[in-house]
Amino acid sequence: MGLPGLGESWLGAGRNFRDVILLTLGTGVGGAIVLDGRLFSGRQGTGGELGLITLNPQGPECNSGNRGSLEQYCSVQAIRRRTGLEPGELGRRAKAGDREAIAFWQEYGRDLGAGIASLVYVLTPEAVILSGGISASFEFFYPTLWEELQTRVLPSSREGLRVLPAALGNQAGEVGAAKLAWELVRAQGLRSDGLEQASGMKSPTSGSLRQLELAYWLASEQARFHAGFLARVSHELRSPINGVIGLQQLILNDLCDSPEEEREFVRQANSAAQKMLGLLDQAIAISRISQDFRKLELQPVQLAGTFLTVGDRTQLLARNRNLQLEILPPSPAYYVLADPQWLQQGLVSLVSGAIATMRDGSIRLTAAIDAATKLARLILEDTRPAEAWQEPLDQLAALSQNPKITRSSGYVPVAQFSPGSSLLAFQSILEAMGGRLELLNTPTENSPLSRLQITLPLIQEED
Repeated sequence: MGLPGLGESWLGAGRNFRDVILLTLGTGVGGAIVLDGRLFSGRQGTGGELGLITLNPQGPECNSGNRGSLEQYCSVQAIRRRTGLEPGELGRRAKAGDREAIAFWQEYGRDLGAGIASLVYVLTPEAVILSGGISASFEFFYPTLWEELQTRVLPSSREGLRVLPAALGNQAGEVGAAKLAWELVRAQGLRSDGLEQASGMKSPTSGSLRQLELAYWLASEQARFHAGFLARVSHELRSPINGVIGLQQLILNDLCDSPEEEREFVRQANSAAQKMLGLLDQAIAISRISQDFRKLELQPVQLAGTFLTVGDRTQLLARNRNLQLEILPPSPAYYVLADPQWLQQGLVSLVSGAIATMRDGSIRLTAAIDAATKLARLILEDTRPAEAWQEPLDQLAALSQNPKITRSSGYVPVAQFSPGSSLLAFQSILEAMGGRLELLNTPTENSPLSRLQITLPLIQEED
C-alpha cells in the first residue's frame, strides 16, 4: 500500500508537501506514511498499517485480532454491513438529496475524522490524502470529518493541515514504483560518489547516473507542465462553452428582436466554437508530446523551430495571467549543436518558471547570433519580482561554496525541484551540450529586468 502513497506525495495531491499520510478507503483501509519526502515502512517493512489502529475497543472483530479498528468502520465492507448498500449507491443518493444517505456520510466523516485525529497527533503531517473508491464521496463526508479534527486535535498539532482527495487514481501505484526505483538509483549514485571521494578514482557509473538524474528532472518538468497546461485549458474552455450555451438559449427561447439579431447571435456562437476548437487543438498537441530523455543526443537544432515550439507551449500560461509574452525567433538559417528535446523542455521550464512568479509585466525570449565566435546567445528577459530570485541565488551560492557540487565530482543529486535546483539542473544540461547558463541581471530599483543568457555552439552552413 506504500507505493500509491509515495506516488501521490511525489506527483499527486501531496506534491507540495514533505510530510504526508495516505489512507486508501476501499475493501479495507490501507495506509502509507511519507516523511520528509521518503516512504516510512518501519523497522521490518511492516509499518504504515493505518487501517488497523483502534477506533473503538469494544467494536467489531478484525482479521488482525484487533477489535474496533478504523477498517471496521470506514471500509467498503463496513459500509455494506451498516447499510446494506454499496458506497457508490450511497454517493448517488446523497447527490440526489436523499436525507438518509446524507446522514450516513455525515456519520462516516465523524468516524474517519476520529481515526485521523490519532494519526495527526503522532505524525503531525502537512496533508492527509484520501484515495480509494469511497473517496468519490469526499464532498459529503469531508465537512464532518474536518469538524471532528477541529474538535479532537489541538490547533498547534493541526496548524496548516490539509485533507485532500487523491489525484492520481489507479496510476498512483505505478508512479510510486517509479519513484521508489529512482530512489534506489540515487542511493547507488551516492554510494558511487562516496567511493570516488575515498579512493580518488572516477566511478564508471557516476556519469550515467548524473545523466539519468537530469533526464528525471526533465521528465518531471514535462509532467508538471502538462498537468498545469491541461488544467488551464479546461478552465479556459468554460468561457466559450458558456457563451455558446447562452447564445443558443436566447435563440431557442425566441428572445431575438429580429432575424438580423438572431444571425448576429449565431455568428457570436460560431466565434466561440472556433475558440473552443483552437484550445482543444492546443490541448491535443500538448497531450501527444511524449519524449524520451534518457540519452543525450547532440545534433544540429534549428533555433527558429525551437522558439516556435516554446511559444506554442507557453502562450496560454502567459495569457491566463495577463502577461505579455514575446518569443522572437531568429532567422531559420541558424542552427545550434544541442539535443532538441532537452533544449526545448529546458527553455519551456525557464519561461513557465518566470510566468509562475509574476502577476503582471512582460517576458521576452530573443536570440543574438555571433558569427565571429560561432556562438548563439539566447536571452530571457522578464519583470519577475526581486524576491523570486532569492532561493535560486542561495542555491548558486551553495554551489560555489560546496566542493562536492561540481562537475568533476561526478554524480550530483538534483534533490527537490525548487526554482533554484531547476536552474542548476538546466545549467548542467547546457554544460553537457557544450553551452552555459548565466544570470546577467536581477531586478533593482533602477532596473526592473531579470536577464538570463544561454550560450550554445553555433553551427553554420559550411560546418
